[in-house]
Amino acid sequence: MKRALVKHFWSAKFRDGGVATWMHEPALRRYINASVTGSENQWPLEWFKEWLGARTFERGLSLGCGTGSLERDIRRKKICRSVVGLDLSAEALRQAEMQAREEGLDGIGYRTADFNQLDLGSEKFDIIFFHQALHHVENLEGCLDTCRSALLPGGLIYLDEYVGPSRREWSRELMCEADAVYASLPAKLRRHRRMGLPVDWRDPSEAVRSSEILEQVGLRFQILEQRGYGSNLLALIYPNLELRDLSASEKEDVLLSLVEAERGLLARGIPSHCTVLVGSAMALPSMS
Repeated sequence: MKRALVKHFWSAKFRDGGVATWMHEPALRRYINASVTGSENQWPLEWFKEWLGARTFERGLSLGCGTGSLERDIRRKKICRSVVGLDLSAEALRQAEMQAREEGLDGIGYRTADFNQLDLGSEKFDIIFFHQALHHVENLEGCLDTCRSALLPGGLIYLDEYVGPSRREWSRELMCEADAVYASLPAKLRRHRRMGLPVDWRDPSEAVRSSEILEQVGLRFQILEQRGYGSNLLALIYPNLELRDLSASEKEDVLLSLVEAERGLLARGIPSHCTVLVGSAMALPSMS
């Protein structure tokens, strides 16, 4: 039942044009880029390509590919000679295949998969990408074990994920910082008197075990790079803003004020709710 609900939810979302989040705002994207790469104009995948140097990969795997923007970028940047994208939503995969054809990009394959019952058979990959997918996985151990077994020696993982509180951990106490910032905004910018908890109950997979992701990844992979990019305030406040009547400059001023509030929060040592991470396969323990 849960799998069917998740599949229906995301297929409907993709049919309706996808999901627009705080990350799609240009001013906030510049903040993400600067947090991860040090430059407002350099995206995380561009930073990763630089980090790799001359290294390229024969075959990559992408979990939670959605409509395929990551895989197309991977092929454009020649990070992988071929990449396989997996997603639960057949509608997302249909759109991904169509857009790859329209761009004339080869070396990209797509297929459906349930990450809670991930079966890669004997397939092997030398890099695996997790892009806003693991926080939808309940069986983290099974998914990560399968990926670890499918990774060739010396292979890498690239993870861009929400790793903040899980859906059942959210409370008014956890919301207090965001509530205070939201309450300080002019009334005309607030859609609600008070924000609700950031859980979409229509999607039972949302943030199902997100707060455990870093621990579970760390048990299986050596972390080579980790760069947080917040979202602690922005992801909570942005959906509750009323910005339609603002000019472009007024809107940017509001968003940049929220960026500064979030930077202040993170400067106090609060862990980021979103992170980019690069890891390598650890030696599997001996069974003898």
